[in-house]
Amino acid sequence: MSKRTPAPTPVDHYGALQVHRKADPEIIEAAYRVLLQHRRFADRRTAITEAYDILSNAAARERYDRERNDRSGKIIGSFRVTGKIAEGGFGKTYKGLHLLTGEPVCIKHCSEISPESDAILIEEAKAMWDLRHFSFPAVRDLVRLDDESLALVMSFIEGPTLAKIIEKYGRMEAEHVAWITHRILNALMYLHVRGIIHGDIKPQNIIIQPLDRTVVLVDLGLAMIKPKRGDESKGYTDLFSPPEQLAGKVLIPESDLYSLGMTMIYALSGSADHLANRRIPASVPEPLSDFISSITAKQPLDRPRVWEEDNLYEQFEAIRIKSFGHAHSGGTKPLKIDI
Repeated sequence: MSKRTPAPTPVDHYGALQVHRKADPEIIEAAYRVLLQHRRFADRRTAITEAYDILSNAAARERYDRERNDRSGKIIGSFRVTGKIAEGGFGKTYKGLHLLTGEPVCIKHCSEISPESDAILIEEAKAMWDLRHFSFPAVRDLVRLDDESLALVMSFIEGPTLAKIIEKYGRMEAEHVAWITHRILNALMYLHVRGIIHGDIKPQNIIIQPLDRTVVLVDLGLAMIKPKRGDESKGYTDLFSPPEQLAGKVLIPESDLYSLGMTMIYALSGSADHLANRRIPASVPEPLSDFISSITAKQPLDRPRVWEEDNLYEQFEAIRIKSFGHAHSGGTKPLKIDI
């Protein structure tokens, strides 16, 4: 059986010039001249000159940065990257395989090298570290790469996101939205009793596995662990985030509820216009519509308390019975998707 040779890591031109990856052209020019004149670096002049030739040319530098930031085919810790899943403002997400077992993983790589970026990914790893629930990926490793960037390795979750399902098929029937919501409430109950607020519930972060009716919440990059008064939220997703998060205030369990309600509106309508106006389609059964209205109240204290003795997860069973005549998914026709 032939072995695939991992793609080589690009030469570190920034390291050769001893400059930051965001260094201005003037800094690169100055570093080149100083290093070239210093006797201590005489044996590195070829590497220094090559680095300068690349980094002083805007087009060549852009190509170099793009190649260096793409981890496809490379080795990260005990895993080989096999392809890119998604790309966002924070970095890239890849699919990978464990070098010994061949088991798939998901790798979240932040190419930005800074104490602030490190802290965000480390906090996400800490939030997920001891989670043992079918609605969350498991952490496999947190790896420091050769260029000092970090990569968070998690179990790979098969299936399309709710966003992709709506994008391809349009709005979803209320019964399907109900069972998806019920499972998310179960996941949030597990999360919140451990003092963790997800902070970014939205269709792009919800993976659906229709055959066994499993829902998985991913991306805890904005999560807060045991937040306290005075803490500030890390960011937000427009339209899905509650007013307190948009204002940068501390998150509470009811903040996740608001985002869940907005996600329900989007799934039920398939419309960004409905979402922007918090407009629930008229076809939605009244008990379910009232539930959505209650959890999307603008004031956090106007939303239902989440995990009191008669908790919201259990209350939602009654809402499903009133809306559809049953509280479990066995009576719901299969969700047929092909993505």
